[in-house]
Amino acid sequence: MFTITLDQIATTEKLKDAAFAIRSKVVGLDKESLALYRDDADRLDTLRTELLTGRYTPEPLQRIEIAKNATEIRPIALSSARDKIVQKCLATALAAHFDKTFSDKSYGYRIGKGTLRAIHRVRDYLRRGYAHAYKTDIDDFFETIPHDRLLKRLQEEIADHRIVDLIALFLQNGAFRGFDYLDHAEGVHQGDALSPLLSNIYLDAMDRWLEERNIVFVRFADDFVLLFKKRKSLESVVANLRTFLDTMGLRLEEKKSYAANAHEGGFTFLGCRFQNDHILIDNDRLQKKVSKLYEMAKKSWPLPRYLDEINVFVEGLERYYLKIVEPRSPQFSHLEHALSDSAARRFAHAFSSGELRYKKEALPLAMRIHPLTALSSADHQAFAKAIVDAAKTLAKSDPKTARSALGRKKQSYIKEMALSSALIVDSFGTSLGVAKNTITLKQKGKIVQKIPARRCERILIQTKGSGISTALIHLCAKKGIPIDFLDGASTPYAALHAIHQAYAARTVRQLAIHADPIRRLDLARAFVRAKLKNHRNYLKYLDKHHRQIEAQIETVAAMTARVKGAKSIEELMGLEGSAAAAYWEALGCIVEDKIGFPGRVTQGAVDPVNSALNYGYAILYGEVQRALVQAGVALHVSYLHALDGAKPTLVFDFIEPFRSFVVDRTIFSMVNREEPLRTDNKGLLTQKSRRLVAENVLQRLGAHTRHDGAAKRLVTVIRDEARAFARSIDEEIRYRPFIGRY
Repeated sequence: MFTITLDQIATTEKLKDAAFAIRSKVVGLDKESLALYRDDADRLDTLRTELLTGRYTPEPLQRIEIAKNATEIRPIALSSARDKIVQKCLATALAAHFDKTFSDKSYGYRIGKGTLRAIHRVRDYLRRGYAHAYKTDIDDFFETIPHDRLLKRLQEEIADHRIVDLIALFLQNGAFRGFDYLDHAEGVHQGDALSPLLSNIYLDAMDRWLEERNIVFVRFADDFVLLFKKRKSLESVVANLRTFLDTMGLRLEEKKSYAANAHEGGFTFLGCRFQNDHILIDNDRLQKKVSKLYEMAKKSWPLPRYLDEINVFVEGLERYYLKIVEPRSPQFSHLEHALSDSAARRFAHAFSSGELRYKKEALPLAMRIHPLTALSSADHQAFAKAIVDAAKTLAKSDPKTARSALGRKKQSYIKEMALSSALIVDSFGTSLGVAKNTITLKQKGKIVQKIPARRCERILIQTKGSGISTALIHLCAKKGIPIDFLDGASTPYAALHAIHQAYAARTVRQLAIHADPIRRLDLARAFVRAKLKNHRNYLKYLDKHHRQIEAQIETVAAMTARVKGAKSIEELMGLEGSAAAAYWEALGCIVEDKIGFPGRVTQGAVDPVNSALNYGYAILYGEVQRALVQAGVALHVSYLHALDGAKPTLVFDFIEPFRSFVVDRTIFSMVNREEPLRTDNKGLLTQKSRRLVAENVLQRLGAHTRHDGAAKRLVTVIRDEARAFARSIDEEIRYRPFIGRY
């Protein structure tokens, strides 16, 4: 019996320890971070009081979905910081008691156990003659645990009913998926600190049932293997186990269950292949490790960082996979070759790019690479020399070297041209005018910048203390030069365009499509699908360099795949919301060692990254609106976003596919380059930061990309897409929004 009380568990000191023990940086729906509790004793005291007086109620969860594989999705629950702390406190106290009661054949989520020990336990049984195996797991285990039976088990073992009542609250707590609230009538929330322990407590009854019948098994969470010396014992045991699990409200996953013989084909368990009494790495996992070695060699890290990262990777292999495979096995040789070959490719790139010039400076760096086995000093030198020699050979035959130099020169001109075609006004007391077809910017009566009207594509005014002449307005209207106005919070509040209304007939057709639920939904799907595809493509591009966001990429891909079957705008918004949660979580992982990123914040953002994103979107917003105006479509007739007579909602639809390709990529590249992004005491971007963001976004808009089989500037792509949208309205053809290529 667990006799420790809630008063003893939920002390302020233990709540603080729990806050510091949690490693996840993901915030819940309330957006509060763990730092608020780690540094504020009053908050922890308030939380303790709520727990002990029965006034504590957990916040609703945020539910996201990540892909388990090509066909299955795993739901993940994101708790608030305060709820994580409470759960961590409970889990720590309860685990110390329950772990002593668990079977020694249960290895998941237990201190001193783990995957490696489970694998060796299976091999030990094979060597003792248990060659017949039944590999299986529980069907949808975490999502189907009956609450009433789990709580009954806890009531039998925990003396303080308040602890059980608290766990019941966490079990029954619902979650928001997008804008939809989902009740939680059964199962434990994957992602919660309590869930691993609760799952082990519930499956302990199965462990006891197996042990009472002297059945040999090894279990890791809901994944387990039954082992027998004789084949004839297997079928009756499995049949009886199905019956027993039925009394627990569980069932075996039949599609993944199979009988096998270790001497005749073997079986796979926990990512390893068991053949006779040997263990091999499952081939798919082995290939993923090999692929990661080569992908790390392609990253844009400086060479010293690459060496640090590759050594961390090798240390990971040493802790797990190299303890499974034998040093003389083909799998070990495969990993060894991949390490040296991928390192040679990275060093070859260093020679080609000028990062390295001579072999004598490369050899000490290559000596820093940890080989997979301990080598003598002479052998280690030979290992490093072989890498450098191979790198020099590869560098000599690299056709990219000349192309890279030409590409860098081209990009420098593209950036210069993009900036010279836009006029940014961000200083108080300036005035804009025109003289002899030249636009002038004056400060205190003196000309500080001039730009020929024929070269000007855009004027961006981001200060309220500036004057503009009617002559300039007339010139801009005549030349089709838009003037966009942004306030200090990065919000576009006005734009000046030439008088150009949508064609009346086209506006009628736009309204007819909006009134047709099938055609409107088809257009809404197209915008969301393009947006999510561009999210996925950008994350895949980043993952080439970081290799830490595979799960989020799979989630975005899974949500994208479901867009086609969405039956309503609301469902589309839900899919978009789930994908966005994974997308911003991934970007947060990418920059977490560079800058604090609290997740996506739109209105009221005070951190530099979100403020920069909002400002970048405002610049993009003006470009999109200009393109739609020039294409002659009605800005207030939209299909994904709800109509609003006071807002040009079609701009909101049309901008979605371009956000990640134009703005997100720009801002997060700036963060990775550690360009200074600063906010003032009001949480607004400083004038210097606004100009820096504007210059970078304008450069991006002036960059070239492939579109319709040709290299085009992004501003041209946006205008082409607007005209294509107008044609789709006129000719009643399907519009396919922009999907970028990386």
